[in-house]
Amino acid sequence: MGIFRSQSKLWSRYRCQIQFRDKVMGGIPKDPKLIEGWLRGKAGIEDVEEVRVAMIRTLQERGAEGIDFNSPYEAVEKAAEAIAGTKETSGFKRDKVHGLYIESRQVKAALKEATNILHGGERVGPTKKGARAYLAERVFPTPDQIFLGRTEPDGIEMVVGHVSGPQGPRSTLGYHEYARGATILFDVLVARNDIDQSWWPDIWQLIEENGIGALRSQGYGKCDIWHWEEIDPLSPAPTAEEQLNTPLDGVAEASLVLPAQTSRRR
Repeated sequence: MGIFRSQSKLWSRYRCQIQFRDKVMGGIPKDPKLIEGWLRGKAGIEDVEEVRVAMIRTLQERGAEGIDFNSPYEAVEKAAEAIAGTKETSGFKRDKVHGLYIESRQVKAALKEATNILHGGERVGPTKKGARAYLAERVFPTPDQIFLGRTEPDGIEMVVGHVSGPQGPRSTLGYHEYARGATILFDVLVARNDIDQSWWPDIWQLIEENGIGALRSQGYGKCDIWHWEEIDPLSPAPTAEEQLNTPLDGVAEASLVLPAQTSRRR
């Protein structure tokens, strides 16, 4: 955070610890052509040069070596092939030192989805925004990289899907890396603590069953929330070392700790 960190009272900070019950799935494709479609569809990037740069960055985060932002497409494709057991495999991004990770955006996506399910149609705050948009503007999981405690995936799952197109319904076959039983530790920043405190238990309980990560609709990514506690807002987000070395009950006794004060949203 910048120079106003000690002067502003904007943020409330919650520490969260989660354990996946079984498999959390990686959803980042390895094939450059699939990455390009993924970037356009999921990230909304349309500019050709921005897609190229994002594609190279994504491959570097997947562990590809020997490419930079000046590399020709042939070199990019060769680097992708070097990390792919099969081009149809999707997986996790990885840090060379700390291993596999999911991104904070995936936690935020789960929070937004659960909020929309539970509070869809409600109008919140002085501007009467929809609940999903209201939360999205005020809630920020951190840090960006949330490590899974793995240097390599625990395995690769073959997943059969079903899609409908111009030729009618058809089956698809894909392969996804997974981590089994991983524990993650991260913080959630909430602007002005403006999410009603009564929302959090239901949101997290729904996420437990709805999941985090790829292929949630097929039952992957289910988890248990072991800790949720408001902490000092000036505390830094947990480092990679803290994430990887904090035991499941090491944050505190497994608990759900909500502040005594009510939300200022009202």
